[in-house]
Amino acid sequence: MWAQPWNTWAIRAVGLDINANHLKGATIGWVTGITRPVHIGRTTQVWQIDMTNDAGEMTCVSRITMAVLAPR
Repeated sequence: MWAQPWNTWAIRAVGLDINANHLKGATIGWVTGITRPVHIGRTTQVWQIDMTNDAGEMTCVSRITMAVLAPR
């Protein structure tokens, strides 16, 4: 079993890279984002965000890579 060397409330995450492809505009109604982890590691995380409009059409696809930092 892995022991955490620090308090999990003190861990910070900062963005390393973000990419977004806007596929369709949305001028009325709601845009809903579904986020799913692509990679959850000890020091990095990658998340995929898919955004759709009220009609279920994809409006944007985004991906963010984050660094997980230990407390100072």
